[in-house]
Amino acid sequence: MKKFSKKTNIILSVIICAFMVIGFVFSFVPMTFGSKTYVSLFSSLHVSTDLTGGMYGEYNIKTENPSEQDLIKSMSKIREVFEKDGYKNVNIYTVGNSKLRVEVGYPTGTNSYSSVYSSLTAVYSGKFLLSSSSATSGDGVVTVDGAECVDDIQVYSNNGTNYISIIFNDYGVEQYKALCKKTTTIYIHLGTYNQSIDASNVSDYTTFTLSDDDYNNLVALKKRVTFGCMSIELDSDTAVIDTMSTSLGLGSTIASSPEEAGFKSSAILTIVCAVCFIVVVLVLAAFALKFGMFACVICVSSLISALLTLVILYLIPSIEIGFTSIIAMLVSYVLTYAFVFNYASSVKAEYEVGKTFYASLESAKKKTFSTMIIGNIFWLIAAISFSAFSFGEVTSALNIFAIGAFLSILTNVLFVPLFVKMGVSSEKIGTKLFMLKKRHLGLISDDKPVIISAEEDK
Repeated sequence: MKKFSKKTNIILSVIICAFMVIGFVFSFVPMTFGSKTYVSLFSSLHVSTDLTGGMYGEYNIKTENPSEQDLIKSMSKIREVFEKDGYKNVNIYTVGNSKLRVEVGYPTGTNSYSSVYSSLTAVYSGKFLLSSSSATSGDGVVTVDGAECVDDIQVYSNNGTNYISIIFNDYGVEQYKALCKKTTTIYIHLGTYNQSIDASNVSDYTTFTLSDDDYNNLVALKKRVTFGCMSIELDSDTAVIDTMSTSLGLGSTIASSPEEAGFKSSAILTIVCAVCFIVVVLVLAAFALKFGMFACVICVSSLISALLTLVILYLIPSIEIGFTSIIAMLVSYVLTYAFVFNYASSVKAEYEVGKTFYASLESAKKKTFSTMIIGNIFWLIAAISFSAFSFGEVTSALNIFAIGAFLSILTNVLFVPLFVKMGVSSEKIGTKLFMLKKRHLGLISDDKPVIISAEEDK
């Protein structure tokens, strides 16, 4: 093994320390850049409702035999609306083929519980239709179906008047024209919301516009129309909206007030993080007892891997951290440390049979490297493959496990060998890294004397 020079060792140490310091600052310290506020990587993570608790809405699907594509499009639209409203902790999935469940984590900041309830209520507002009659079907009735015709919805103010404009796609323009030619009165249908307007003066067939003195009314209407334009229709008569406990809440409602919810959610997250920290400390302590300073290599590698995990989760906001995700993350770390333990044990075994320290490092690497690569690639492919056929929390857990498997490869291929090489390049560390005992004149299996000195091991 070719050693680093002292100068190279110092430069690498400075770079690694700088990376870790900058990484921890951006991970946990909120900052403001001009008019923009950066809340930190950790605060930007999406925590699932099974850790935070929250409210849920469960709706029977009124559309008969909806296609998988229509379900996915509708679920994506619901998530988009909630995320635009500032709710990060949203979990949406189907219950069989007959129900849709929307789970919203306890809100923070300006979002109130009443607004969560209002949004969950808006999800089943009803199908958005424009009709030539007070009925939505029958002989001679012409309708415009929002799911097929609406391209965008905008709320704006002009000269002191507030408007909502429903913008049609090309097919919608054709349907809207046919509707306006059929009647002078257009009927709006949206669940319990019904209104009739004069269509005799319609000249712009690309948009349908309403006005209201209260801007907030139009914003609420926009949300309801958005849900009313989904590819599937939900049954408003059988909808259920209620509070929801965490996985650690023993089946009880987590809180009766926003303040209590925030406190209990933070307490649960703190407990989970503390347990994970204790597990990591115990693992490092076990390494320290057996391999001494090699535990430092594991510690630094773990910190860098954790920082990279935060960056990846920040860049992929669709992944939510839940209880199952934490388990998946811990399992991925176990895979990493299983290889590291195997590598360190192999170094010690090679050294004890009479090889020099550097020869032991090379031999151990050759014996364990291929096994580690094959194993981690297998788990990476398996996690990605299974996530394609999963949903909800299972998908997030599998995605996080795939990230862990990838970082395991990166750690074992790059970080651990680099830090070992940096350590053994220092004369003061050398064999102390693995707690190897100094050897003297001795005999090996072919009865030939071998002398291993400190100078030879360098």
